[in-house]
Amino acid sequence: MRATTLLLASAAVLAMGAQAQINGQIAALDSADSYCFFLPPMLGGDIAANEDKAIAFCNKANSRAPGAKIFPSGFVLSAHWATGNNWVQITGQIDPVQYALNPCDTGGQYDIKAPVGATCAGYKHFVNVIEPEIGVYGMRCCQEKADCDVTHSTYGVKRIYGDYDFSGPRADGPLPLSLKCVNGSLPAGVEVPTPSSGGSNTTSTASTTSTTSTVASTKTLTTVANTTSTISSAAPQKTTESAGSEAGTDNKVSQNAASGKDVMMAATAILAAAVGLIMA
Repeated sequence: MRATTLLLASAAVLAMGAQAQINGQIAALDSADSYCFFLPPMLGGDIAANEDKAIAFCNKANSRAPGAKIFPSGFVLSAHWATGNNWVQITGQIDPVQYALNPCDTGGQYDIKAPVGATCAGYKHFVNVIEPEIGVYGMRCCQEKADCDVTHSTYGVKRIYGDYDFSGPRADGPLPLSLKCVNGSLPAGVEVPTPSSGGSNTTSTASTTSTTSTVASTKTLTTVANTTSTISSAAPQKTTESAGSEAGTDNKVSQNAASGKDVMMAATAILAAAVGLIMA
C-alpha cells in the first residue's frame, strides 16, 4: 500500500511536468502544407501582452502539436517554406481581422522562454514573430541557438529572418486600416471589419490524427486551404507592449522563475504527503 502511494505521487509529479509541455505549448513545422505557430489564446488578444500565455495554432491537425488549435478560416493568407543547415521556417501574410487582432498592434515575438515551456517539435530553439500592423508572420525552428535570432524583436521580421519571402495577396507595407491608427489605437468612429467566418467565440482543437507531409522546395508558395474553425467578432485591444526575446528581460526571467517555483512547490507538497502516508 505504501509503495503504491509513493508510486502514484511520483507519477503525479511527472504528469505535472508533461502537462506543461502538452497543453498547446508545442508547435510544429513540417512543410509548407503542415505548420503551426503561436498566437494569443483569446480572440483579439495583444501579441506582446500574451507572450507568456500564447498557444500553438496549426493549419490542420498535427499529432506533433498536441493541444494546438486550428487557425481561423482565412487568417493565414500565404505560406513560404525555407530550409537551411539545421533549421526550417515559414513566412507569409496574415489577415488580422480573422482573429480580431488590433490593426494598430505592432506585434511581438515568441520563443522558448515565452511562452514558458513552449517548444517546436524536433528542435531545440524557435523564434516566432507576428506583426498585425503590417499583416505578416514568421516562424523558424532551429537546432542551434545562433540560427534563431531572438535578440532583435523590436526590429521586425525582415531583420530577424533576413531576405525571405513575405509576399501574399496584399502589397507590402502597413495595412490600410493601420494607417488610421493614432497612438496605438483607432480613433472613435473608425469602422473595424469583423471576422468573415462569424459564429461562436471559440476555435476548434486539432485532433491527434497523424499527418503525412512532403517537404516543399525552398520558398515555395502554397495556397492555404480554409479550415472549419469558427470565430466571432470582438473589439480589438490596444497595444501597449513589445514582445521580449529569448535573451530576455529581468521581468521575463522573474516570471519564468516564479512559474518554476510554483511547479516545484506543488511537487514538494505531493511528495511530502506521500512520505507522510508511508511513515504513518
